[in-house]
Amino acid sequence: MAFDLNKNDGSVKDSGLKKSGSAKFDLTKGEGSNIVIETSTSKNWIIGLVGILCFGTGFWYYSSDSTIEKQEDITATAPASSGSTPTIAVSSKEASGGSVVKDTAQVMLQPTGQDKYLALLSHKTGATFGQGSSSFNKVDHSLIKNLIAYLTENPGSSIQINGYASSDGTLAVNQMVSQARADAFKKYLVTKDIAESRIVAVGKGIENPVASNHTNVGRKKNRRVEIALP
Repeated sequence: MAFDLNKNDGSVKDSGLKKSGSAKFDLTKGEGSNIVIETSTSKNWIIGLVGILCFGTGFWYYSSDSTIEKQEDITATAPASSGSTPTIAVSSKEASGGSVVKDTAQVMLQPTGQDKYLALLSHKTGATFGQGSSSFNKVDHSLIKNLIAYLTENPGSSIQINGYASSDGTLAVNQMVSQARADAFKKYLVTKDIAESRIVAVGKGIENPVASNHTNVGRKKNRRVEIALP
């Protein structure tokens, strides 16, 4: 918007005088330049805001990842509570993508010493017998090897041999047969260099059947000797 302040009411006609210049005031105040400045300032605010958001997102992601790794470390190294399966921490390893992978593996502790032999020997069948006989039908030789190893490692220990019978025949006969089976197995162990004084032989009759006495197969399984540890 401009105003012309030259007085020219038409009274002077072609005076030949040349005006040195017209006096005008431009009141637009550079509106176009202001618009450019304001637009540039808005862009700078947007760029700054995006930068802050990106920084905040990266910081949150890094903090979350570090928290997860710390929790995994605590879980992997925490001691096992009583009654739970023992665990050990596996060393960290790098996956194909370069990230660190942490894991735990559960390790079942194997029984040692006498506990190991209790699981291997106690109440296990050492031999089976024919009907009314104290002669072996079958002998578990691997069981005898473990028995010899147990007595060798525990020189102050002794064992008991329990003889059993099926329900065939009278109770008195079955008691006698079961004792004869226990004695026969004891003599066999003595031939394996086990001191006789470390073996106790007991006849149990028809007690503690491991199978049904109503079938022939079950009765065969009940004609046996078992090892008992103190």
